[in-house]
Amino acid sequence: MALTDLSRCSAAARDRGEPLAGSAPVASRWLLVEHPGPWAKQPLETAPFAGRVGEEVEALCASFGGRSLLVRRPGRRPADVDQWHWWAVDTVRGTWVRGTWRTADDVLAAARSLGTELSASDTDADPMVLVCTQGTRDACCAVRGRPIVASLAREWPDEVWECTHLGGHRFAGTLLALPEGACYGYLDPRSAAAVVRGHLDGRVDGAHLRGVTRWEPAVQAALARVVTDHGPAGLGDAVPGRVDAEGDVTRVEVEGSGPVPERVVVEVRTETVTDAALSCGAGPKPAVVHRTEVIGA
Repeated sequence: MALTDLSRCSAAARDRGEPLAGSAPVASRWLLVEHPGPWAKQPLETAPFAGRVGEEVEALCASFGGRSLLVRRPGRRPADVDQWHWWAVDTVRGTWVRGTWRTADDVLAAARSLGTELSASDTDADPMVLVCTQGTRDACCAVRGRPIVASLAREWPDEVWECTHLGGHRFAGTLLALPEGACYGYLDPRSAAAVVRGHLDGRVDGAHLRGVTRWEPAVQAALARVVTDHGPAGLGDAVPGRVDAEGDVTRVEVEGSGPVPERVVVEVRTETVTDAALSCGAGPKPAVVHRTEVIGA
């Protein structure tokens, strides 16, 4: 697959300059389940979760404002492992609970931990860098994601994982940095290394920021615009204040610190475009994009 082939969704999105900001999945909590693969197109249809267990896990995650991902270490898969790990991560407080699983029912128990157990946890979560490589969902995720994860793993072997779909194949390569919940896109091995290095040092690259997953899309877009204009900055240097939505326009007051001004007002206009190929091999479908304009300080 040629990375410049405009029949590929990620090349076409770059060519038309589709905005990244506001495209991150929305979740304040994440359930990560280690699974060596292969992964089904719908991750929770992967054995042994297919059917009842997968549906219950999905419902439990949603009830706690969360989402799930399957994860695995890059490289060869060990054949003699009799148990795998899971993590429940709170992006608001940066905490986690974790354990191991052998059966599908163990994963159900892990999903339940997203509730009271995670709320009560005061254990600081370690950094995790999750790169989407799920080729069963879209070829771009694998073709762009695998070189990224291989490159990052050489520098950060303890932090880097492959993961299932982060939404928006056309923004591949994509990665999610936990526990903060910062989602990045339009990456290649070189830019991904710069993004991860900056992120771990507390400096967010706004040009590649899709959004912080605990916020709704319009707020994601506003914060990304402010960090792009005034950064690099820490995620805590730009936080939403008052948010007013009317129709397809949302006005977001951003409260700043550090390099970000004390107050920036961003108007986010939500548009539907109809000429976008959202995945490889598919025809154009409606897609939502977020256009931002700074209207005051």
